[in-house]
Amino acid sequence: MNTLGDTRGRWVLVDYLNKEQPGLLSIGAVNYSGSSVRKNLDPLGRELLMDRIKGVAETGRQIHDPVHHRGINYHVLAVPISSPMTNTVLAVLAVYTAAGDNPPPRPPIGALEWTISSTGHIETSWNDDLFAIYEIDRSGESPTGDMNQWVSELISPEDRTRMKVTIDAAITSMNAQRYLVPYKIITRFSSALPGIKNLEVSGRVIPDEQRQGKWLRAITREVQEATPSPITPGFGDFQSSSLLRAVFELAEERVLMAVDTTCWQTFMTSGSWQRFGIQSPRFGYLPHVIHPDDYRAFRDTVEKAQPATRATVRLLHTDSTYRPYTVCASSGQSGHGDTDRYAVVALSRLTGP
Repeated sequence: MNTLGDTRGRWVLVDYLNKEQPGLLSIGAVNYSGSSVRKNLDPLGRELLMDRIKGVAETGRQIHDPVHHRGINYHVLAVPISSPMTNTVLAVLAVYTAAGDNPPPRPPIGALEWTISSTGHIETSWNDDLFAIYEIDRSGESPTGDMNQWVSELISPEDRTRMKVTIDAAITSMNAQRYLVPYKIITRFSSALPGIKNLEVSGRVIPDEQRQGKWLRAITREVQEATPSPITPGFGDFQSSSLLRAVFELAEERVLMAVDTTCWQTFMTSGSWQRFGIQSPRFGYLPHVIHPDDYRAFRDTVEKAQPATRATVRLLHTDSTYRPYTVCASSGQSGHGDTDRYAVVALSRLTGP
């Protein structure tokens, strides 16, 4: 990324999820994807902003300074972006203008914080800006009860696998590295006029020594130019999620779904799911749509994840009837030893009396 000639009047967003390695996320509308702050600020920007950004990250206090520099008067504004539960500084947003000039409107920067217990239970909290980005009225700490509801309701279908697998891997790997992932969301969820936005999230998972659990902290912003490839150090190859979506789109004669066997939730289904008239499970939880008498056979088949192993399972349809399907599953190879967590399940309709 080339250094801009002049950062005056442009908001600079610096990621402080890892205070030892701050990363430049954006200057104005230009995306820098965690690059070096010093190398990408122009000389005047470095002189006016670098020390003040660092000071805000360390103290958590906003700076609004009049500055006389090289014979010219400026105003410098630097604002902390703090986590909603613990008030930890996650990022700093800064801008400088000539004295007397107003800064541009501050862009909303969403802050998210999860506390993850040793049993895997997640409590989540959003800041006000994240509610504004999703265009949801604030009610409580977050609009979703858990990660599965967030994935299934608020993330656009083509990016659900990418986000779920990235976050699952970050929580499991515990390598504390920052991930940076572009994705689309569904705004104004449950309204008559939902919309779509391009976002980018920068997140990190770290241990919670006191509670013997983990913290996930992330900052989210709307972007015009998304990062071409997710940055997921040590988490594996998540570009494969695009190929998986392509395969699902080709399913016509049967139904495909991706299943997380740790919670028995589907986070991706083929379009044939709706065409066949199968009831959509609430938040993706499969016990809601599989006949109780067939659920054990379904789990056994998916856990075995061998395509030659099949079972007959009845699924709930939108007309409140259960209809039979032949089920088989495959987990493939994950590349990091966890071959059983995720499975692709194929459902073929049974016809006849």
